[in-house]
Amino acid sequence: MDNLTHGLLGYAVYAASGIKGANKKEQLSYAAAAVIGAEIPDIEGFTTFMGQEIYLTWHRGITHSLLFSPLMALLAVGIVALFNRSIRWGKAWLLAWIATLTHLLSDWANTWGTGLLEPFVGERYSLGILPIVDLIILLIFACGFLLKRKYGRVRIFRGVWAALLLYVSLQAGHAAWLESRLTEVEQTTPVAQLVPTQYQLVAKDGDHFHYYVGSLFTGLRKIGESKSESHPAVEKALDTDGEARALVRFLSLHGTEVEESANGYRVRFYDPRFRMQSPTLLSTQVIVPKESIPPETSDP
Repeated sequence: MDNLTHGLLGYAVYAASGIKGANKKEQLSYAAAAVIGAEIPDIEGFTTFMGQEIYLTWHRGITHSLLFSPLMALLAVGIVALFNRSIRWGKAWLLAWIATLTHLLSDWANTWGTGLLEPFVGERYSLGILPIVDLIILLIFACGFLLKRKYGRVRIFRGVWAALLLYVSLQAGHAAWLESRLTEVEQTTPVAQLVPTQYQLVAKDGDHFHYYVGSLFTGLRKIGESKSESHPAVEKALDTDGEARALVRFLSLHGTEVEESANGYRVRFYDPRFRMQSPTLLSTQVIVPKESIPPETSDP
């Protein structure tokens, strides 16, 4: 999810907790612990400046692991304790941990993959039931802030959580219904669109990807397809190019294209979930010289 939504989810954890017996300074510290806890898994964002291979290796990796979430929450409380030594670590850590979990679970719910079981399982998991920026979630929070002064913070933000859970459940059910329309395929992957209730679905059938758009109200409409090509140059590209390996590890699903030229093969690795709308997003290409491919295996 976007960082604004993460921060709002962290605040909602604090606001709905109803902590009593704390002065204003302590309340502010608990709120800060929850908000920082909700943001801290993205601490690996600095790897953006260290090259694509490092970024893809660390992005939504170990800092987004369920197994490491208690340590991430402890780090969040430690940051708050630098400014408030009187903070009660037990309560603050519990709030920060719950907030950290909201980050991991909301990232899992959207399209990009999340390493929930890092470092023991390197696979990225994605439900695809929420867009990166979800307008309905932001609208629910806007209503919460408008109403909290009149009806009380704790009461309203517990209602906010109820509304959020209802909305996510409806989105999950909606995606599951659409997936059930596509039978006799190996795998279907939903991709929630910015407009609520709208989905793209990627259906994998052997080495082909079939692309659909639709909703519960309009049904599904096929908009295209692509083929993931098999060729000796693909394995060679993965052997020689670290960025390509990192991308394939990062993606829960990937496709390949091979284009032959006079001197070599241009191998492109891509994320089929973005193939129709943003074909260059989460993709990379590698040039493999012809002389590196044995002649007897070079034909597609």
